[in-house]
Amino acid sequence: MTERARPNGVADHLLLANTPWAVGARLLLLALASLVLVYGRDPALHSGFHAGLLWRNALPVFLLLLLLYGFSGRTLLSILLGTGVTWLVFSVNAIKELNMGEPLMPGDLVLVHQVLHNIGFFAHYTGHRRVLLLLAMLVFAGLLWLVWKLEKRWFRLRWMPRLGLVALSLVMLITLHRGNGFWQEAYANEGLVGYQPWAPLEAVEKVGFMAGLVRMTQDYQITLPKADKALVAHFAESHADDVQARMERKLPAELPDIVVVQSEAFFDPGVLKGVNFGEFTPNFERLAATGITGSLTTPTYGGGTIRTEFETLTGYPMQAFQSVVYPYYGLVRPWMPSVPRRLQAFGYSTTLFHPFLGSFWNRDQVMPQLGFEHLHFVQDFGDAQHAGAYVSDHALFDYVLAHLDANSHQPQYAMVITMENHGPWNNDPGALARVLDGHPLPSGLSPAGTGELTYYLSHLVNGDQALGDFAKQLLARPHWTVLVFYGDHLPALPHAFSDLGFDDGKGDTEEHTRYLLVSNRPLVPRHADLSSYDLPGLLFDVTGLPEDGYLALASTIRQAWAQDHYEHGPHFGQIQFNAAILEVNCGHKLSKTGKCKRHLLPVADSISSHAH
Repeated sequence: MTERARPNGVADHLLLANTPWAVGARLLLLALASLVLVYGRDPALHSGFHAGLLWRNALPVFLLLLLLYGFSGRTLLSILLGTGVTWLVFSVNAIKELNMGEPLMPGDLVLVHQVLHNIGFFAHYTGHRRVLLLLAMLVFAGLLWLVWKLEKRWFRLRWMPRLGLVALSLVMLITLHRGNGFWQEAYANEGLVGYQPWAPLEAVEKVGFMAGLVRMTQDYQITLPKADKALVAHFAESHADDVQARMERKLPAELPDIVVVQSEAFFDPGVLKGVNFGEFTPNFERLAATGITGSLTTPTYGGGTIRTEFETLTGYPMQAFQSVVYPYYGLVRPWMPSVPRRLQAFGYSTTLFHPFLGSFWNRDQVMPQLGFEHLHFVQDFGDAQHAGAYVSDHALFDYVLAHLDANSHQPQYAMVITMENHGPWNNDPGALARVLDGHPLPSGLSPAGTGELTYYLSHLVNGDQALGDFAKQLLARPHWTVLVFYGDHLPALPHAFSDLGFDDGKGDTEEHTRYLLVSNRPLVPRHADLSSYDLPGLLFDVTGLPEDGYLALASTIRQAWAQDHYEHGPHFGQIQFNAAILEVNCGHKLSKTGKCKRHLLPVADSISSHAH
């Protein structure tokens, strides 16, 4: 070929690249790559050949590859980049399933910036260090650059067909996400046999991760459900005297200091086979025997702390808002009559103590909206003693005691969120393992299970000792003081839990944490199994503080439920969920008749005027 003939040869190649056969071959290659990717990464597709499930799982990946091909015009580059993105998504999903007992869900997208800004923290869960992750990213980037340079330019489509592919893939991705037209029918129950929206982990194990994620994005389009107003109003009217009595309570002559401790991953391992109750938490059991205690049902497992946190601060059940995964992103509003906001209106100073980054879970932005005047995050703890990676519970509690003593001129509300026993729990506890002397681990543990339980129990025993010391000093104060202590969720100990099993035969995500409420004033000990959203009502009942809005209704519902001997739980649960939905949709606390009346005073002003 002469130099003059070469341009014509290039033109022939370009013509070949844009023939329908050539384009069709490349699209077929993208489709095959997407099928291989999801089949290779998703064990849910290995139990048998299900063509319907396979294409429903492969479709989102194919549309991603198609979009990349439209932008780049390079087939191999699109497949390589799409493979990297798909591998990353499946890997993150596997980590979340292992540590939290649930798959990636649409609401997790709000946490992308959290992961990027706290990559060191999340890197612990991958089993790799930041340097290795950075090295892997650099190698992959280098590979992408190499393919970009080597893939021949004459195989690229002209810009018009590429623009059409970009438009087509974007339209299909958007309509797939929204569940428009055919897509809603394609991912309905008939096509995804076994899909259960209330059990996302079991759902993706049956229908595949990608298909389950598509279905969840379609289901999550409704942000807030509508409330059954008649159901709430009927209950309020039939229990008008009880609701009125709660609203008309007089403030106690002496307002108690209130300390609420949310203990990271606290639960009693006595629910495990071969472990006795209280064996590793003797101080908790001793305190619990003097007050109100029981099991605590929380809305998360292994992580997602803010779900439990939100329930205990507002009384709103997360289960009422199925489309909301992380309440600190989009659900919290400044008007919400939270516990600290109500107490602030009574004259309390409200303070949050959390020895970790304020930006984590968006707490530095959200907590002031929920009524906290003072925030103490990790930078305020200076060189406080650590137990493992985080500030120890001993150091945290000492810091809280010093704060209470320095601010005794007004009633105090302190929310304390611990960090010592935060996961991952497959690390070496180091010298802290000495606290397990005299506490032998149960038999039947694998090496992995032994490692998990040793790390967790070392911090649990250390934290239980810190609780005992803290409660002794806190309740010895002459001022009336109330202490609430609870676990936010079970730890993710997959190997240990699998090795031992639970006494009741249930799975790890079905087990409960524990709580206690004690005081240095006379308190009749009793047992009551609760959900974390019941704790605000319990606190106001014990202290005799007036309630209003949803909180008064929720406490009345709980009382009626108990008087019914818990025989009609689902009915009372629906009333409470609908009351929460109604108040959140209203954007204002409910009236005593269970109705939305926006012309009422703002919550703080209303409570203040009532108190005075």
